[in-house]
Amino acid sequence: MSSDRPMIAVVMAGGRGTRFWPRSRTRRPKQFLAMTGAETMLEQTVSRLIPDFDPANIYVVTTEDLAADCRTMLPQLPADNIILEPEGRNTAPCLALALATIERKTPDGVMVVLSADHWIGDRELFLGDIRTAVDHAARNHDLVTFGIRPTYPETGYGYIETEGTGEVLSVKAFREKPPIETAIEYLESGRHYWNAGMFVWTLQDLRSELRTHCPETLAPLDEWVAAGASPAALSAAYARLPKLSIDYALMEKSRRVAVVPTRFRWSDVGSWPAATEFHQPDAEGNVVQGDALLLDSANCAIFGSKRLIAGVGLQDLIIVDEADALLICQKDRAQEVKTIVDRLQAMGRTDLL
Repeated sequence: MSSDRPMIAVVMAGGRGTRFWPRSRTRRPKQFLAMTGAETMLEQTVSRLIPDFDPANIYVVTTEDLAADCRTMLPQLPADNIILEPEGRNTAPCLALALATIERKTPDGVMVVLSADHWIGDRELFLGDIRTAVDHAARNHDLVTFGIRPTYPETGYGYIETEGTGEVLSVKAFREKPPIETAIEYLESGRHYWNAGMFVWTLQDLRSELRTHCPETLAPLDEWVAAGASPAALSAAYARLPKLSIDYALMEKSRRVAVVPTRFRWSDVGSWPAATEFHQPDAEGNVVQGDALLLDSANCAIFGSKRLIAGVGLQDLIIVDEADALLICQKDRAQEVKTIVDRLQAMGRTDLL
């Protein structure tokens, strides 16, 4: 890396992956699954950073109930580099906690923020884009995000509207998830990028901008640090933090934001249909993982476990079989799997969560 500042990677790994129920569960969330290869998504995320990042400078933020599994999957990281949230309170508190923890050790560092459950192709292009962002953040003191060039009019992502030319662009506006007509306009404009939720900034600039735009994410943690940063006292401090995304708390408000248009391939692997893209379909367009027998069926995705799944005359279905639950849904309604999890929660069926 060309920046003289220490490089710090922060991997956010506290999500629950509710759209991948019944395979993703509270104790085995999406980032702990091998959705896109032999390794889990968390392992892939950390592996692609090494050797460009010193393992001593790679941190994972997760919840206490997932900490042991994180440490088992990532033996190359120091045990203390697993930062524990007392509870999930969205990405702004998550990153404020990472800031409060890391700046005591490496105050002059540049933080690279990544999600544990994204797929990224073209590792060298990915690391090159990170270098571009790191250099810009260190030299210009901007908050840098990454823009994914849209390949179709996606309505489920937020967009970044840009201006200017070059390797790093200015951000004109952050745009909410659009209706299909607007998404088509964004696709055709050439100025709009998908917001991938990956960021680069110096620790000092993150603190300065949070202090300006969302100080309520800093005060409880600063008081906690001043009192000795006891793990036992963190829960009370954390409960005072607002449940806000870093986009809403900071990125949409700051006047110091830049975007690097990415060159690498990217997917947030946000639903079961997205996961099928990493498996080879048969001649009828069916993706089968596990033991399945399909007759006169097309464009289905079968994720089995121990028993045979047999189907006749199926079309455009997702079927996921676990020992205690079976999911059957139409492909075009796969985003609604999250609603099943919400309903089970409301019913008190924690045994299935």
